[in-house]
Amino acid sequence: MSFDCCSVIETSQKDTALCPRCGEKGNPVPLATVGAMAKTEVAAVKLSAQEYQLCRNRDCPGVYYAGEVQLEKSDLRVPVNFKERNYEGPVCYCFNHTVASIRAEIKSIGHSTAQAMITQEVKAGGCACEVKNPAGTCCLGDVIRAVQAITTAKNTTLKQV
Repeated sequence: MSFDCCSVIETSQKDTALCPRCGEKGNPVPLATVGAMAKTEVAAVKLSAQEYQLCRNRDCPGVYYAGEVQLEKSDLRVPVNFKERNYEGPVCYCFNHTVASIRAEIKSIGHSTAQAMITQEVKAGGCACEVKNPAGTCCLGDVIRAVQAITTAKNTTLKQV
């Protein structure tokens, strides 16, 4: 658990490698994340690299890679929010804020309190993004995007009525 889990991690061009599956640039991901996310039956050879990259391309089944070694969505313990379409599951893996719960809160009270709650918990040292979030980074960006998408969809639906 670290207070700086929501800090911005800067990467340089030399830190990025292209996904061998789709060719998009990856982002470094902590070894602890890969180890925590992998199912126990994943072959040891897939977990033997010293550095992994994360592929955020929704259309690519690969999630983590190191050279030609790849871990796919099916190799992981949890669904990966940014890899799924029509996703209702967790966008905050530490405090279990889901797309469905954010949508319900917005419908009920008109806005989401998820961002404020997560920020408060991070300040209190209560997050473990590096081992609970498949991206290995703070979930706030994903939470904010989910809130914006739900709010936009709600407003679009209201305008059509």
